[in-house]
Amino acid sequence: MNAYLGYRSILLSAWVAGVFSTLVGVILVIDGMNRLDKVPLEATSFVQLREQFLQQPDNDQLRQEIQALDLALRQEYFRELRFTERGSYLLLGGILVTLVFSKWAATLYRKLPRPKPKLPGPDSDEVLSHRGPWAVAVVMLVLVGTAWAMKAGHQSMLPSTLDALASVHHPVGEQKSDGQDAVIEPVLPEMPSAAEMRANWPSFRGADGSGIASDHDAPTVWDGESGEGIVWKTAVPLPGVNSPIVWQDRVFLSGATAEERGVFCFDAGSGSLLWSADIAVDPTVAGQPIKTSDDTGYAAPTMATDGRLVFAMFADGQLVALDFAGNEMWTRSLGVPLRNNYGHASSLVTYQGSVIVQYDQGTSEDQLSKLMCFDGATGSPIWETIRATPASWSSPIVIEHDGQAQVITCCDPWVMAHSPSDGMELWRANCLERVEVGPSPVYSDGIVYAGNDTAIYAAIRVDGSGDVTETHVQWTADYGLPDTCSPLVTDEFVLTLASYGTLFCFDKQKGGEPLWEEDFGADFLSSPSLVGERVYLFGRDGTAWVVEPTGEACNRISEAQLGEECVTCPAFHQGRIFIRGSEHLFCIGSANADDQ
Repeated sequence: MNAYLGYRSILLSAWVAGVFSTLVGVILVIDGMNRLDKVPLEATSFVQLREQFLQQPDNDQLRQEIQALDLALRQEYFRELRFTERGSYLLLGGILVTLVFSKWAATLYRKLPRPKPKLPGPDSDEVLSHRGPWAVAVVMLVLVGTAWAMKAGHQSMLPSTLDALASVHHPVGEQKSDGQDAVIEPVLPEMPSAAEMRANWPSFRGADGSGIASDHDAPTVWDGESGEGIVWKTAVPLPGVNSPIVWQDRVFLSGATAEERGVFCFDAGSGSLLWSADIAVDPTVAGQPIKTSDDTGYAAPTMATDGRLVFAMFADGQLVALDFAGNEMWTRSLGVPLRNNYGHASSLVTYQGSVIVQYDQGTSEDQLSKLMCFDGATGSPIWETIRATPASWSSPIVIEHDGQAQVITCCDPWVMAHSPSDGMELWRANCLERVEVGPSPVYSDGIVYAGNDTAIYAAIRVDGSGDVTETHVQWTADYGLPDTCSPLVTDEFVLTLASYGTLFCFDKQKGGEPLWEEDFGADFLSSPSLVGERVYLFGRDGTAWVVEPTGEACNRISEAQLGEECVTCPAFHQGRIFIRGSEHLFCIGSANADDQ
């Protein structure tokens, strides 16, 4: 009888656990069927409010309601994710209890050997009969208690009416903090078209990183000391070696010292400083030693814009986004780069509303290097790819070939391509072994051109997959290689500029030996640029040359003076040149040029 009671108690525990697991499973299924949209911003209420706002863009109350609803929807979304996670653990626990007690009951139910004479004291059946009800009680209490905790943790934060939403205020783009489930995505304009991106100068060396202007004409004569050909020059408040970017009537730069970080917006027409934004040093990295050099400093990466927001990065790994009025939308610390000999200098690039960061550091064994992608509106991580590569200073570019977008990066020893959607590696070529990579890659007509001094220069077809070193390298060159300046690829030629002052010209289709070389007797850190048929070269001492390359020679058109040192790359926009010197931002061109 006692054995039968013990068996019944354990079987009842298994039954209770099984029923509970079934109920949890049903609740999870029903919750999944009735929850919010998988994407919070596709909720019907949010879409309706946003449509109203598009018709009433000056309605501040409606803007606040959208922000409040956005936060509430995101909080509800993440709470539902936690509800599902907790429910899944509970379901797993219930199933485990069911299996254990079922096995126990089955063991007790099997026929036992003939019992031996009973010894004095309670036998095992009696002990089991007494413990069985307590086991059932304990199981019930645990399951009921965890179910109550899961339910209590899933209280909805959504207000019941829009009137209640108006009382909730949160700054747009606020950084996620402890205890806060999400950041607010600001109401932003539509993404600009590819043609608009090309018409502006949104990132390092232009929209595609090629250094080629969409304009077909630019000034060829100027003098920074006398003011000839200088529309305006404006002092930049903080030092930096990043190049200017231009969007419509605005020019953006960043600057920094060991104590300060700043982003600056200038009027393209007058040079007046429209606004400056002080960027607070992230407390998680404050006081940590930051490796820099005279050639990089604390603000080497060139900014980027997607036409809606601007993004800047500093030597301490701080990434920040601002709107065009100078309001800080979000900031994110990527951590101080480790074992980076010259300081972080890789520039930013955008892709369809996201911002991509090449964050190489340490050695190939450390696996500290990363290629990262963040949502431009909120700063939320989209993907991250760990790279077994050492520190490099090359900047990524985003290309499109046969309808497929690719992020191209250079690092020891690889030229690599990744998908900008998920970070998956598409192909790689071993061309840069045992070098500290400085020049950035360039893409033209289905070919990526990349290389570095002491390695080789290579033309690589981008339609491969996996390791394409033996199959897709169209040509290589081992002479006239740059160590800092990125190449310039025209319709006919590949031009490389050595920092010691020599310009080399290669046949675009054949590579091999240079067609010619031209010595300018100057130091260069600025990469060459192309406007129409003319190539612009800015020497470190501020001397600039305008030349026209041919298959036989380099024809010098003019020589000009900036009046101060220059290590940055120019931006070209609407017939004017914007270039940063050691102290000033210059606008070179005709005073009556149309900048609107």
